[in-house]
Amino acid sequence: MKLSQLAILLVALVIALLSIVEAGKSKPKPKPKKKSSALTVRFGKKHSGKSTWFNGHDLKGAACYGNLMGNSHVNAKDDWMIGAVHMKHYKGGERSVCFECAKITSGKRSIVVRIIDACASCAPHHIDLTASAFKKLAPLKQGVVKTTYEFVRCPMRGNLKWPKSPKARNS
Repeated sequence: MKLSQLAILLVALVIALLSIVEAGKSKPKPKPKKKSSALTVRFGKKHSGKSTWFNGHDLKGAACYGNLMGNSHVNAKDDWMIGAVHMKHYKGGERSVCFECAKITSGKRSIVVRIIDACASCAPHHIDLTASAFKKLAPLKQGVVKTTYEFVRCPMRGNLKWPKSPKARNS
């Protein structure tokens, strides 16, 4: 009788081990963690991209002033050396990129602009410039220019035209 009990116990043990092995095989493999595609503002790191230009009604209600500072009445001017990016592409959103400066280069021409507006249709590494800023890189009729850019410390105003970083308006 003891031999038959031992045989039953061994069979039960083998069945249990096989079910554990089979359960391990049928588990879905964990997906590798997806790298974050969010961009970050890093000074001195160069990126390849493109630049376009905007003017007219697109200058009204600069996003960094209205959304962050409660100053939605701030309208950009075409002679300002400013740019717009799709802020949701940046880690931390608009607060991480508003009022930062970027040095944009196309060929042998470079400009420094301050990011103060949003460009909802811009892809990552795409900076939309005022017409006056774009003209320093290429003729407006070109429309799109391949560029490299890097975030830099904003230089003193000097002859560059852009607004000061505003203080929040008290309601």
